[in-house]
Amino acid sequence: FILKLMTTNLRVEQVYPFDIDQPEYSQDTFNGRCLTLLRSQNPFNFFLPHSKIEEAKSLIDSERKVKQFLQPGELLYYDAKKISQIRKAQGIVSSAVHPDTGEYIPRIFRICSYAPMGIPVLFGMLLSKPTAMNIVFWQWVNQTYSAGVNYANRNMSGSLNTQGLLVAYSAAVTTSVTVGLGIKRLLAPLLRQSGPANQLLANTLITFCAVGSAGFLNLLIMRSDEIKNGIVLRDHKGKDRGRSKKIGESSVFKTALTRFIMPVPAIFLPTLTFYYLEKSNMIPKNRLGKILMESLVFFL
Repeated sequence: FILKLMTTNLRVEQVYPFDIDQPEYSQDTFNGRCLTLLRSQNPFNFFLPHSKIEEAKSLIDSERKVKQFLQPGELLYYDAKKISQIRKAQGIVSSAVHPDTGEYIPRIFRICSYAPMGIPVLFGMLLSKPTAMNIVFWQWVNQTYSAGVNYANRNMSGSLNTQGLLVAYSAAVTTSVTVGLGIKRLLAPLLRQSGPANQLLANTLITFCAVGSAGFLNLLIMRSDEIKNGIVLRDHKGKDRGRSKKIGESSVFKTALTRFIMPVPAIFLPTLTFYYLEKSNMIPKNRLGKILMESLVFFL
């Protein structure tokens, strides 16, 4: 009876080998890389208090200290709950701490803040009246914020210095404002037809062309060194196999083209939703109700 009772109450925890320097998801697949990015760019991390981030950083630092005492090839073994706790802490730290300097990135310039901070900017670009002043102001705000994020998260070993970043920022602001005002002039016949729906369509085209063009040019300047000197090619073992200028040019231009694709969901989905609501006469008449509905569409 006693043996049976001991066996019933005995709880054996299953443990697994764990290496803090190994990524949680496989980096050989698109899904694995995507999940890794989502972990560090989780917009909910933007709202975490500093004490929570410090707690996560302390846990990761202590784990790294423990690893220093391990022999080559030796691993730590933890249960699933402990591993999950460490991985969650890694996601919090990677979203708030610069990987090169180990310093805290200003909250509004963290990658995880891009959605919470970008929504009000997008709100202004799409829903403000498409006057020249509004176009200049909101394009300047958008490019200034993007430049701040790029600067705060820059690769400290990169070849682009502060002067180069200022050149890229100036070029992005000039391009976005110039393209925005140019598109506004082309859409003058549409803007003469009064109505919120036409104004929304005009703002959408202006924002898409301005943001896409500025992002395209900005990336070409930021990665101009790869166009001039090429990129280093490595084999599956990580060994350098030379440098290719052709592949460098191809990779940079292909990446630059994505700057026209990336804004599509954020710009066009709210526009299509608002356009449908407007045509269906579902927009609230009172100002507060309208603002609440607009905010709900953007945040969802």
